[in-house]
Amino acid sequence: MRAAVRGAFVVLLALATALGSAAQTSEPLRKTDLIRLLTGGALSHGEIADLIGRNCLSFTPTSRDRLDLTALGADSLILARMAGCGRGRATGLAAKAGPTPATTPPPAPIPALIAVVPLQSRVTAEVGTDAIVAVALRRGAQPVPAARLVLRGSGSVGAATPGGGGADAIAVTDARGIASFRLRAGPAPFSTSLTVVAADGTTLSGQTTVEFITVPAARAAPVPVTTTRPSRAVRPSPTGTGWVAGTSQRGIVGRRAAVPLIFEARDSTGAPIAGVPVALAVANGRLLAPPDRTDSAGGLWVDLEFGPRAAATTVTATLGALVRQATLYPAAGPPARLLVLRGRDTVTQRLELDPDVATSLLVVPTDAFGNPAPVRGLLAAVGDGSVLKVAGVATDSLGGHVTLRPGRAGGSATNLAVQASGLRTDLTASVRARRP
Repeated sequence: MRAAVRGAFVVLLALATALGSAAQTSEPLRKTDLIRLLTGGALSHGEIADLIGRNCLSFTPTSRDRLDLTALGADSLILARMAGCGRGRATGLAAKAGPTPATTPPPAPIPALIAVVPLQSRVTAEVGTDAIVAVALRRGAQPVPAARLVLRGSGSVGAATPGGGGADAIAVTDARGIASFRLRAGPAPFSTSLTVVAADGTTLSGQTTVEFITVPAARAAPVPVTTTRPSRAVRPSPTGTGWVAGTSQRGIVGRRAAVPLIFEARDSTGAPIAGVPVALAVANGRLLAPPDRTDSAGGLWVDLEFGPRAAATTVTATLGALVRQATLYPAAGPPARLLVLRGRDTVTQRLELDPDVATSLLVVPTDAFGNPAPVRGLLAAVGDGSVLKVAGVATDSLGGHVTLRPGRAGGSATNLAVQASGLRTDLTASVRARRP
């Protein structure tokens, strides 16, 4: 009994001596020193941070080193002292090497050009009626609001004689980057090409031209000589009726579509049909205050919010016997949750491994709606390498893969940290005891 007590005392004395020597030495600390200090418990975190500040480090910590030390209990103060030590060493080396020669700063990135996206490449209006020419302004994928635009050539649209002069229409883009020019068609059939330009002279790219066509007014039906035969209603043309703008656009689940969908109803002569009811339905989305009838230009503007699934969104318009569909494509949103799967089971807090058998975990970042997102920067670290080791990490089209190799069976648990796409999850892992 006395021999056992004496042996335990000797072990504790040796550990205290090792920790004390690490705390008193002026030599830079190695990673093994930090691991021993964090797991020994002889020094508080504040004392370990002060020791790092005095002695500095003998190595340059990598992201994997910081993740390993964090898993062992290193707090923000210790990590800050490690970073400060690295900056101080870099400053000292720079001072020894002499002044750094002046370098030419990298050129500033060239901003993306502003592009014009017409919501209708061709606008048709009857003589003497009003029409809307709408365009969207984009810089990359972002809308450009509060931009003053001029529709060159629009002054000739409402002239008394085709091609006559007049003031060009001006419009300002709204918060969605959409500008709407209101034009009044002239008294005679006329066709011209209109060009969208910036009022301040900024160069615009994309499709900057829109074709404007003025067609004759539909003739009024003659007064019937008998009341036994009612007049025939105007029927929409199967070839001239349907979605004309906003289809096939891409977006993000749960967000509003960048530009509205536009549906047009026209008869066999190409003239717009105003005031006809149109039934709308949507799958994987939500219609925002949808109109139920075409306007004076035969159009129907539909604002849409994408649904929660990263799958096709379809909007169906039904006009009499005609059915037309528009398809849009929302993608997953930013990562909001990190899923760790073992087979088909989700690992939430605790992970138990079988002895002598490697285990593979599937890591999948998801957005707020549960849609899988791409895996970036996959890392995994354990606190006690004798209990568990990270044998490898890899990524493919399914997600991230972490391979774990068990160590000591039936022992204590250790921390397992998994990080990907800016998210992190912490698990408690242990190895089951071997069966007798």
